Amino acid sequence: MQDLKWTYSGTSRTFPSKVPKSLSKVPSWFHSEFLRSPRTVRFEARLLERIFGKDGDLIPHVECVSHTLLHVNRWNPDGEAEILVFGRPYFQQDVAAMIKKVADHFRQLSLQSADDASAKEAEAQQLPVADARAKSQ
Repeated sequence: MQDLKWTYSGTSRTFPSKVPKSLSKVPSWFHSEFLRSPRTVRFEARLLERIFGKDGDLIPHVECVSHTLLHVNRWNPDGEAEILVFGRPYFQQDVAAMIKKVADHFRQLSLQSADDASAKEAEAQQLPVADARAKSQ
């Protein structure tokens, strides 16, 4: 397999196309001082699966590609989730911003689908009235 090339803000990085399924040991690029000050991202827990996949399957990929480690705190399914991002400060900032943008994207999709569903429901409620009027004329 060919490695993936990614360019961001003029900086080019190459990442292996095969990402490990899980990180069973601390990666060589991670240093213990990164554990001192994690960046925190909070959002609705219902978005966790949409962002990171079922059972967090995408977390190892995000960690490998971004050179950060993620820790998910999920207080309850209907409440808030907290993601702790460990790594170099500028990597933390990039990953936290990415997670926020993805959460916003899925939040907008949820609102849009809810609006579509309520519009269809309103339309369905109006149709029988319109049909009854048409038949009486």
